[in-house]
Amino acid sequence: MKLLLAIISLTFAASAALAVDFRWTLGYGQGTLEANIANANDSSISINCPEGQTDTTPGMFIKVERISPLRQRDETVTVQIIVDGKNHSFFLKEIRFKAVTRTDKSQFRELVRALASSKQKSFVAEFPKYNTAETFSLLDARKVLGLGKHSILKGCDEGE
Repeated sequence: MKLLLAIISLTFAASAALAVDFRWTLGYGQGTLEANIANANDSSISINCPEGQTDTTPGMFIKVERISPLRQRDETVTVQIIVDGKNHSFFLKEIRFKAVTRTDKSQFRELVRALASSKQKSFVAEFPKYNTAETFSLLDARKVLGLGKHSILKGCDEGE
């Protein structure tokens, strides 16, 4: 009986650990550095810096399965990313934001800095037009996104 209880306890402990193990990850491919986070709803945010390409404009992709217009051509949607109670607003074209202007780059760097320096466990991406929000973990955000001269955006017009 004790063996059965031990096996059941270990099974629940292992499945609980897997269910909450959503962390920031870092990847590099085809000249682009990417920091990614996903959540239990299969939504994701990818912050990228194409440092090894001729166009080094940084940006992000946000995929939310529950919002189909994010996948439609030419759809522009506002996303509000809330970190430590501060709102960072961006316009997504389909699922992408590209920090083209000086203002865009400054706001984007501020978001990355806020994510990397937050002491909270999570942040929220809200879509006011669709009255919905997604919560994402901040586990390993500092390690993956970096701060200052170690920022993921260092190779992408960081000095502008």
